[in-house]
Amino acid sequence: MKDYSKSNNSSGRKTFKKAPRGGETVAAVPNKIGPGEAIQAQPLEVKVYGNNFDKALRAFRALVQKERILSTYKERQSYEKPSDKRRRKRNESKRKLLEVQNNHGFKKNRRDTSLE
Repeated sequence: MKDYSKSNNSSGRKTFKKAPRGGETVAAVPNKIGPGEAIQAQPLEVKVYGNNFDKALRAFRALVQKERILSTYKERQSYEKPSDKRRRKRNESKRKLLEVQNNHGFKKNRRDTSLE
C-alpha cells in the first residue's frame, strides 16, 4: 500500500489547474510544436496614421522580423536531423563569438592596423 501522507492534498491525487472560465484568456504555448501542428498566435497590428502607408508597412515588416514569423515557418517546412541541428547551432555560436570578438577590438596583431 502506498503512503500518500507526503502529498499536497489529503486524497493522494495529483492536482491540476482548472480550465479557464468563459472570458478568461490563458497564453498556452507548448515547448515543442511538430510539423503540421497548429500554432495559436496573437495577431500583429500596425496602425496607419495620416495615410502614411509606407511607414506602417515598414513597421509591420520590422514587427514580423522581430517575432521571427517567417524564419520559424521556413525552419518547419522540412525535417532537420538532430545531428544536423546540433552542427548548425554549434556553427552559429562560433560565428556569433567571432563577431563579438571582432566588434570589441580583439585583434591578433595590433601592429597591422597602422598604415605605412
